[in-house]
Amino acid sequence: MNLLKNKIALITGSGRGIGKAAALAFARNGANLVVNDLDEDVANQTAEEIRKFGVEAAVCAGDVTAADFPERFLKTALDVFGEIDIIVNNAGFTWDAIIYKMTDEMWDAILNVHLKAPFRILREFGKYLRLKSETEKPMNARKVVNVTSVAGLGGNF
Repeated sequence: MNLLKNKIALITGSGRGIGKAAALAFARNGANLVVNDLDEDVANQTAEEIRKFGVEAAVCAGDVTAADFPERFLKTALDVFGEIDIIVNNAGFTWDAIIYKMTDEMWDAILNVHLKAPFRILREFGKYLRLKSETEKPMNARKVVNVTSVAGLGGNF
């Protein structure tokens, strides 16, 4: 199937795990991708797997919490593909720590990856959307997916 034929998708944390599975599913459905992982080698390996589906893949390795990451991430897509259709904020991690054992530093790190980084990426994406809205009438539908954990429903006590 080609449900996403020629769409450009950016997925954080797509070098492994759920993000990689999502990236491969997007590729299987015709999307071109920007792959992200902390480890550039891992991101490049995933990009190679994506290309086997006959689509293109670019890599933007690095830490999603870095202040310059959102601009670099979107710039990679625009430099390589000239367009952005889908953003998936997937990067994440956890410490399997019950709340009364979690330090402030652990909490801050989790919030930086799971909350602040997606906010920064979407803020940067908003600038792009605003520019596109001036030239695209009607503006093409674009999508944002924010991945979260089921632990948000029940917590970890």
